[in-house]
Amino acid sequence: MKKNSFMKSLLLHIRYPWTAICLLILWVGLAAMCAILGLSSEEIIWLVCGAGLATLIIAMVGFWG
Repeated sequence: MKKNSFMKSLLLHIRYPWTAICLLILWVGLAAMCAILGLSSEEIIWLVCGAGLATLIIAMVGFWG
């Protein structure tokens, strides 16, 4: 069962590489920004919530489009 789930995930990344790359850049950039700027935990929570919303929007447009 796990192998089937992994294969579906892998197929999504192969079929929609630009969407996957955009999501990767979003989250890696967020992690780098949080590390460099030394933000407080409250600011990081708001940034993660915003990135989660942006991820949802990008995924809806990219994977369903």
